[in-house]
Amino acid sequence: MSDITDQVAVITGGARGIGRGIAVELARAGVDIVIGDLLSVADIAVAAAETVAEVERLGRRAIARQCDVRSEEDLGSLMTAAVDEFGRLDIVCPNAGICNLSPLTELSVEEFRRTFDINTLGMFLTVRAALPHLLEQGSGSIVATASITGLRGTTELVHYAASKAAVISMVQTMALELGPRGVRVNCILPGTVFTGISSAQMDKHGVPEEMKEQILDQVSAGTTPLGRMQTPADMGQAVVYLCQADNVTGTSINISGGAAL
Repeated sequence: MSDITDQVAVITGGARGIGRGIAVELARAGVDIVIGDLLSVADIAVAAAETVAEVERLGRRAIARQCDVRSEEDLGSLMTAAVDEFGRLDIVCPNAGICNLSPLTELSVEEFRRTFDINTLGMFLTVRAALPHLLEQGSGSIVATASITGLRGTTELVHYAASKAAVISMVQTMALELGPRGVRVNCILPGTVFTGISSAQMDKHGVPEEMKEQILDQVSAGTTPLGRMQTPADMGQAVVYLCQADNVTGTSINISGGAAL
Protein backbone atom coordinates (compact mmCIF):
# COMPACT_ATOMS: atom_id res chain seq x y z
CA MET A 1 0.00 0.00 0.00
CA SER A 2 1.27 3.45 -0.91
CA ASP A 3 1.56 6.35 1.50
CA ILE A 4 -0.53 9.21 0.05
CA THR A 5 0.42 11.78 2.69
CA ASP A 6 1.04 15.22 1.14
CA GLN A 7 -0.44 14.23 -2.20
CA VAL A 8 -2.91 16.54 -3.98
CA ALA A 9 -6.38 15.54 -5.14
CA VAL A 10 -8.83 17.20 -7.51
CA ILE A 11 -12.48 16.28 -6.93
CA THR A 12 -15.22 17.41 -9.31
CA GLY A 13 -18.61 17.84 -7.70
CA GLY A 14 -16.67 18.05 -4.47
CA ALA A 15 -18.76 20.64 -2.63
CA ARG A 16 -21.30 18.30 -1.07
CA GLY A 17 -22.68 14.78 -0.92
CA ILE A 18 -20.35 12.01 -2.07
CA GLY A 19 -17.82 14.60 -3.25
CA ARG A 20 -17.56 16.05 0.24
CA GLY A 21 -17.22 12.55 1.70
CA ILE A 22 -14.31 11.88 -0.67
CA ALA A 23 -12.66 15.22 0.18
CA VAL A 24 -12.91 14.70 3.93
CA GLU A 25 -11.66 11.11 3.94
CA LEU A 26 -8.74 11.93 1.65
CA ALA A 27 -7.88 14.83 3.96
CA ARG A 28 -7.90 12.42 6.92
CA ALA A 29 -5.34 10.38 4.97
CA GLY A 30 -3.10 13.44 4.61
CA VAL A 31 -4.11 14.71 1.16
CA ASP A 32 -4.57 18.34 0.12
CA ILE A 33 -7.83 19.02 -1.72
CA VAL A 34 -8.93 20.98 -4.78
CA ILE A 35 -12.71 21.12 -5.22
CA GLY A 36 -14.23 21.80 -8.62
CA ASP A 37 -17.94 22.63 -8.59
CA LEU A 38 -20.60 25.04 -9.82
CA LEU A 39 -19.66 27.91 -7.53
CA SER A 40 -21.85 30.25 -9.59
CA VAL A 41 -24.82 28.55 -7.87
CA ALA A 42 -25.21 30.17 -4.44
CA ASP A 43 -25.99 27.08 -2.35
CA ILE A 44 -23.20 25.10 -3.98
CA ALA A 45 -20.74 27.91 -3.30
CA VAL A 46 -21.76 27.88 0.37
CA ALA A 47 -21.38 24.09 0.51
CA ALA A 48 -17.95 24.31 -1.11
CA ALA A 49 -16.79 26.82 1.49
CA GLU A 50 -18.02 24.48 4.24
CA THR A 51 -16.12 21.56 2.73
CA VAL A 52 -12.94 23.63 2.44
CA ALA A 53 -13.31 24.62 6.10
CA GLU A 54 -13.82 20.99 7.14
CA VAL A 55 -10.69 19.89 5.28
CA GLU A 56 -8.71 22.71 6.89
CA ARG A 57 -9.94 21.66 10.34
CA LEU A 58 -8.30 18.30 9.61
CA GLY A 59 -5.01 20.09 9.08
CA ARG A 60 -4.89 19.94 5.28
CA ARG A 61 -4.96 22.66 2.65
CA ALA A 62 -7.97 23.13 0.39
CA ILE A 63 -9.28 25.43 -2.32
CA ALA A 64 -12.48 25.52 -4.39
CA ARG A 65 -12.75 26.63 -8.00
CA GLN A 66 -15.60 27.11 -10.44
CA CYS A 67 -15.95 24.10 -12.72
CA ASP A 68 -18.61 22.80 -15.09
CA VAL A 69 -17.38 19.38 -16.22
CA ARG A 70 -18.85 19.99 -19.67
CA SER A 71 -16.30 22.80 -20.13
CA GLU A 72 -12.80 21.89 -21.26
CA GLU A 73 -11.67 25.39 -20.29
CA ASP A 74 -12.99 25.04 -16.73
CA LEU A 75 -11.37 21.63 -16.31
CA GLY A 76 -8.04 22.81 -17.68
CA SER A 77 -8.08 25.75 -15.27
CA LEU A 78 -8.97 23.42 -12.39
CA MET A 79 -5.98 21.15 -12.96
CA THR A 80 -3.68 24.14 -13.43
CA ALA A 81 -4.97 25.63 -10.16
CA ALA A 82 -4.01 22.43 -8.32
CA VAL A 83 -0.46 22.53 -9.64
CA ASP A 84 -0.07 26.29 -9.21
CA GLU A 85 -1.43 26.30 -5.65
CA PHE A 86 0.05 23.07 -4.29
CA GLY A 87 2.86 22.20 -6.69
CA ARG A 88 1.61 18.82 -7.90
CA LEU A 89 -1.36 16.65 -8.89
CA ASP A 90 -1.62 13.01 -7.80
CA ILE A 91 -5.28 12.01 -7.44
CA VAL A 92 -8.21 12.85 -9.71
CA CYS A 93 -11.80 12.01 -8.76
CA PRO A 94 -14.31 12.56 -11.58
CA ASN A 95 -17.31 12.62 -9.27
CA ALA A 96 -19.67 15.26 -10.67
CA GLY A 97 -22.96 13.81 -11.85
CA ILE A 98 -26.72 14.17 -12.11
CA CYS A 99 -29.56 11.71 -11.68
CA ASN A 100 -33.15 12.58 -12.53
CA LEU A 101 -35.97 10.06 -12.41
CA SER A 102 -37.90 9.85 -15.67
CA PRO A 103 -40.14 7.05 -17.02
CA LEU A 104 -38.96 5.79 -20.39
CA THR A 105 -42.10 7.08 -22.10
CA GLU A 106 -41.46 10.59 -20.76
CA LEU A 107 -37.67 10.78 -21.03
CA SER A 108 -36.70 13.55 -23.43
CA VAL A 109 -33.77 13.45 -25.81
CA GLU A 110 -32.50 16.62 -24.15
CA GLU A 111 -32.44 15.03 -20.67
CA PHE A 112 -30.78 11.89 -22.04
CA ARG A 113 -28.06 13.98 -23.67
CA ARG A 114 -27.62 16.20 -20.60
CA THR A 115 -27.13 13.14 -18.40
CA PHE A 116 -24.46 11.74 -20.71
CA ASP A 117 -22.81 15.13 -21.13
CA ILE A 118 -22.28 15.46 -17.37
CA ASN A 119 -21.90 11.88 -16.17
CA THR A 120 -20.00 10.32 -19.07
CA LEU A 121 -18.46 13.00 -21.27
CA GLY A 122 -17.68 14.95 -18.09
CA MET A 123 -15.70 12.01 -16.72
CA PHE A 124 -13.75 11.70 -19.99
CA LEU A 125 -13.01 15.42 -20.14
CA THR A 126 -11.89 15.46 -16.50
CA VAL A 127 -9.43 12.63 -17.10
CA ARG A 128 -8.16 14.19 -20.30
CA ALA A 129 -7.54 17.53 -18.59
CA ALA A 130 -5.55 15.83 -15.82
CA LEU A 131 -3.45 13.53 -17.99
CA PRO A 132 -0.74 15.98 -19.09
CA HIS A 133 0.14 16.52 -15.42
CA LEU A 134 -0.10 12.86 -14.40
CA LEU A 135 1.82 11.53 -17.39
CA GLU A 136 4.59 14.07 -17.01
CA GLN A 137 4.90 12.96 -13.39
CA GLY A 138 4.74 9.30 -14.37
CA SER A 139 2.27 8.41 -11.63
CA GLY A 140 -1.25 9.05 -10.44
CA SER A 141 -4.54 7.58 -9.35
CA ILE A 142 -7.89 8.28 -11.01
CA VAL A 143 -10.99 7.18 -9.09
CA ALA A 144 -14.32 7.86 -10.79
CA THR A 145 -17.76 7.74 -9.21
CA ALA A 146 -20.07 5.36 -11.10
CA SER A 147 -23.05 3.53 -9.51
CA ILE A 148 -24.43 0.06 -8.88
CA THR A 149 -27.13 1.20 -11.32
CA GLY A 150 -24.47 0.80 -13.99
CA LEU A 151 -24.49 -2.95 -13.22
CA ARG A 152 -28.22 -3.56 -13.32
CA GLY A 153 -31.42 -2.07 -14.69
CA THR A 154 -33.48 0.31 -12.58
CA THR A 155 -36.88 1.69 -13.52
CA GLU A 156 -37.09 5.35 -14.53
CA LEU A 157 -33.29 5.56 -14.84
CA VAL A 158 -32.44 4.22 -18.30
CA HIS A 159 -30.40 7.34 -19.08
CA TYR A 160 -28.56 7.36 -15.75
CA ALA A 161 -27.90 3.59 -15.76
CA ALA A 162 -26.47 3.76 -19.28
CA SER A 163 -24.26 6.75 -18.41
CA LYS A 164 -22.79 4.96 -15.39
CA ALA A 165 -22.31 1.67 -17.25
CA ALA A 166 -20.28 3.70 -19.74
CA VAL A 167 -18.13 5.07 -16.91
CA ILE A 168 -17.38 1.53 -15.69
CA SER A 169 -16.38 0.52 -19.21
CA MET A 170 -14.20 3.60 -19.68
CA VAL A 171 -12.42 2.90 -16.39
CA GLN A 172 -11.50 -0.59 -17.58
CA THR A 173 -10.25 0.66 -20.95
CA MET A 174 -8.35 3.61 -19.49
CA ALA A 175 -6.68 1.29 -16.99
CA LEU A 176 -5.32 -0.83 -19.82
CA GLU A 177 -3.97 2.16 -21.69
CA LEU A 178 -2.59 4.18 -18.79
CA GLY A 179 -1.21 1.45 -16.52
CA PRO A 180 2.06 1.09 -18.45
CA ARG A 181 2.55 4.85 -17.98
CA GLY A 182 2.17 4.74 -14.21
CA VAL A 183 -1.44 5.89 -13.88
CA ARG A 184 -4.07 3.67 -12.23
CA VAL A 185 -7.79 4.04 -12.98
CA ASN A 186 -10.60 2.65 -10.81
CA CYS A 187 -14.13 3.54 -9.76
CA ILE A 188 -16.53 3.25 -6.88
CA LEU A 189 -20.12 2.03 -7.23
CA PRO A 190 -22.29 3.71 -4.58
CA GLY A 191 -25.54 2.12 -3.52
CA THR A 192 -28.16 4.15 -1.65
CA VAL A 193 -26.69 7.40 -0.33
CA PHE A 194 -28.66 10.31 1.12
CA THR A 195 -27.46 13.26 -0.96
CA GLY A 196 -28.95 16.19 -2.82
CA ILE A 197 -29.60 13.91 -5.78
CA SER A 198 -31.60 11.35 -3.81
CA SER A 199 -33.42 14.16 -2.02
CA ALA A 200 -34.46 15.67 -5.36
CA GLN A 201 -35.71 12.28 -6.53
CA MET A 202 -37.94 12.00 -3.47
CA ASP A 203 -39.24 15.52 -4.07
CA LYS A 204 -40.81 14.20 -7.28
CA HIS A 205 -42.79 11.73 -5.18
CA GLY A 206 -43.86 14.34 -2.64
CA VAL A 207 -41.82 12.97 0.28
CA PRO A 208 -41.63 15.52 3.13
CA GLU A 209 -38.14 16.80 3.85
CA GLU A 210 -38.12 15.54 7.44
CA MET A 211 -39.01 11.99 6.30
CA LYS A 212 -36.48 11.51 3.52
CA GLU A 213 -33.53 10.06 5.38
CA GLN A 214 -35.76 7.83 7.50
CA ILE A 215 -37.45 6.40 4.41
CA LEU A 216 -34.13 5.67 2.71
CA ASP A 217 -32.93 3.98 5.88
CA GLN A 218 -36.05 1.81 6.04
CA VAL A 219 -35.75 0.81 2.39
CA SER A 220 -32.08 -0.07 2.84
CA ALA A 221 -32.80 -2.10 5.98
CA GLY A 222 -35.16 -4.31 3.99
CA THR A 223 -33.15 -4.64 0.77
CA THR A 224 -29.48 -4.93 1.77
CA PRO A 225 -27.73 -7.77 3.60
CA LEU A 226 -25.94 -5.26 5.85
CA GLY A 227 -29.19 -3.50 6.64
CA ARG A 228 -28.27 0.15 6.21
CA MET A 229 -27.88 2.76 3.55
CA GLN A 230 -24.45 4.00 2.57
CA THR A 231 -22.85 7.30 3.57
CA PRO A 232 -20.55 9.78 1.82
CA ALA A 233 -17.86 8.71 4.31
CA ASP A 234 -18.21 5.10 3.12
CA MET A 235 -17.49 6.31 -0.41
CA GLY A 236 -14.55 8.41 0.70
CA GLN A 237 -12.98 5.52 2.58
CA ALA A 238 -13.17 3.36 -0.55
CA VAL A 239 -11.50 6.11 -2.57
CA VAL A 240 -8.68 6.30 -0.01
CA TYR A 241 -8.16 2.55 -0.34
CA LEU A 242 -8.00 2.73 -4.13
CA CYS A 243 -5.50 5.58 -3.98
CA GLN A 244 -3.28 3.57 -1.62
CA ALA A 245 -3.65 0.18 -3.35
CA ASP A 246 -0.76 0.42 -5.78
CA ASN A 247 -1.44 -2.93 -7.48
CA VAL A 248 -5.13 -2.32 -8.20
CA THR A 249 -6.39 -0.88 -11.48
CA GLY A 250 -9.42 -1.30 -13.73
CA THR A 251 -11.52 -2.23 -10.70
CA SER A 252 -15.03 -1.17 -9.71
CA ILE A 253 -15.69 -1.42 -5.97
CA ASN A 254 -19.30 -2.13 -5.11
CA ILE A 255 -20.25 -0.15 -1.99
CA SER A 256 -23.92 -1.00 -1.62
CA GLY A 257 -24.08 -3.05 1.56
CA GLY A 258 -24.69 -6.11 -0.61
CA ALA A 259 -27.69 -4.65 -2.45
CA ALA A 260 -26.04 -5.57 -5.73
CA LEU A 261 -24.05 -8.80 -5.87
